[in-house]
Amino acid sequence: MPNRTPKAVVQAIIASRDANDIDSALHLIAPESRDQGHRVTREDWRRKWELMQIGSPDMEVVTEHSVEDGEWVSNRYTIRGTHTGDFFGAAPSGQRFEINGMDMVRVVDGLLVEHWAYAAPLPSGGE
Repeated sequence: MPNRTPKAVVQAIIASRDANDIDSALHLIAPESRDQGHRVTREDWRRKWELMQIGSPDMEVVTEHSVEDGEWVSNRYTIRGTHTGDFFGAAPSGQRFEINGMDMVRVVDGLLVEHWAYAAPLPSGGE
């Protein structure tokens, strides 16, 4: 893999995931990483993204601001979509939603090794 900055790795993961090229995104994640403090595998990431796709097939994640500091990248983003399936435990509402979130990602040797995130809960009843 070419020498990429942590920010470029994170942007490539997001772009691949958004293009439904999950395999390319997974190649930028260490075989074992940490997500919210839990040890996870690439297959865990695949399942997480597939569940997000089921919960909101038209989901769009827009990075509003991104800051890189050494191995770490922090992003502020807006998530928009239609809540048509189970979404992290929330029953489908059929409503459009827009929520804000932030994450911190650690990249070592061109691979995501750690991820922390916070997103506002889905609004009850949609927008």
